[in-house]
Amino acid sequence: MSSSAKTPDSSDTTRPRRRRRRWLRRIAVTLVTLTGIVLSIYAVLRFVYPRWVSTRLPPDAPRIAFSLDNSLIGWIGVTDVTYQRVMAKAGGRLIALRPDAAGDPEVDPQAVETLLETERIDAVLLAGGGDIDPNVYGGQSDATMLVHRLRDDFEIALIHAARERGLPILGICRGCQILNVALGGTVRNLREEPDVKAQHFDLSGHAVELVPDSALAEILGVTGLPKVVSLHGQAVGALGAGIRVAATGPGGVIEAIEADTAIGRGWIIGLQWHPELTLDEKIQHNVFRTLVNRARKTITH
Repeated sequence: MSSSAKTPDSSDTTRPRRRRRRWLRRIAVTLVTLTGIVLSIYAVLRFVYPRWVSTRLPPDAPRIAFSLDNSLIGWIGVTDVTYQRVMAKAGGRLIALRPDAAGDPEVDPQAVETLLETERIDAVLLAGGGDIDPNVYGGQSDATMLVHRLRDDFEIALIHAARERGLPILGICRGCQILNVALGGTVRNLREEPDVKAQHFDLSGHAVELVPDSALAEILGVTGLPKVVSLHGQAVGALGAGIRVAATGPGGVIEAIEADTAIGRGWIIGLQWHPELTLDEKIQHNVFRTLVNRARKTITH
């Protein structure tokens, strides 16, 4: 009696293995390709674009110290490119600084002063990023995000050094808050006020009212803006010494502050919203043009 058992064909076992190998090769190629694309984007945003912008500026363009965002977006270069674009249009050359630029894991105020001198800085721009460490201003540590104490200490030292030298300073979003904290103020945590936070952490934006006799109202040429780009979970709290409110928004949130605007040297403006992200360049970008013009006066003095 003959057996009906069938001898397995070797092709039955090799075909699945070949298919698996093909899929593994495809996955590997895809990963390598994606990695190459990401690295290319990183190189363009962090190195190529800033250098290209720099070559289009005159040699005597004011040098604006730019304290960089420590979040992932900041490291990739998105923040850098955004500000490079608007500041170049305003005529300023951004000089990127990071918290360890003074040379130590801890901030030495004297080293920060020396950094301003060696980099020939004419003005300071403080950008957005994570929350300020509540320990700096005596706040509560709950509901904070992306706290980076080294950056806090560096920027506070940078603000004091720049103010001492009479340099103009512009703060955007977190930059507005750190300006207030550096001068003895506090931060208001909007995450404890969900209804208010919902109005301020929203790409659709909101309106702001400017104080009519403020320096900011004079710079922008209006006493109100129907819509600003707003993405923040915290805001200015109690005002620091010499700080005055320049604009407010929904929920009584302080949307802009200013100081030293009436004296000959120095100039401090802080905006809680993001004028660099707006299409309303004719009005809101005046604040960048004013920073550069003030920086030019610093050079002449």
